[in-house]
Amino acid sequence: MIVVNPYWNVPSSIAVNEIGPKLMSNPGYIANNNMELLYGGKLVDAAAVDWSSTSVSNFSIRQRPGVSNALGSIKFLFPNQHNVYLHDTPSKSLFSRSYRAFSHGCVRVQNPWDFADALLAHESKVTLAALESERGGREQWNTLGEHIPVHLMYFTLRVDKDGTVRSYGDVYGINDKLKAMLG
Repeated sequence: MIVVNPYWNVPSSIAVNEIGPKLMSNPGYIANNNMELLYGGKLVDAAAVDWSSTSVSNFSIRQRPGVSNALGSIKFLFPNQHNVYLHDTPSKSLFSRSYRAFSHGCVRVQNPWDFADALLAHESKVTLAALESERGGREQWNTLGEHIPVHLMYFTLRVDKDGTVRSYGDVYGINDKLKAMLG
């Protein structure tokens, strides 16, 4: 599934830990960041909520499509139990850094429209031109006819051709869990 002009449905952990504290000092934070606050599926004016007595966890937050949307202009969905997907980003400068673990779990794609073109190479239902024609408008969902397997891998060590072992940061804390499992 490819979504052009995606909404970003803010995960509850980000809403509680990052957006909630900002709302306490700035009830206009939601509106200022092209976001919507929802309660029971209905829009709520965040500035009208008494944040000193109400938790943001009682609401859903989503960011409307647009140039500042955290997912950029396109996202790529694939089946998984963690709500992880690949997506564009407005923060293109992050790709030039050596440390790039700035995500909350999803995967930013450096050249998402080139990636879309590659995904569509054997696709009969959707074309790149059709996707590009959807840019800048409302959210558009495109179902692919061709199944493409997705395998995400996470390594904290790598062995070079000369046998040198290189260690990388373990941003998800998997090494400690693995050590505990191994005893």
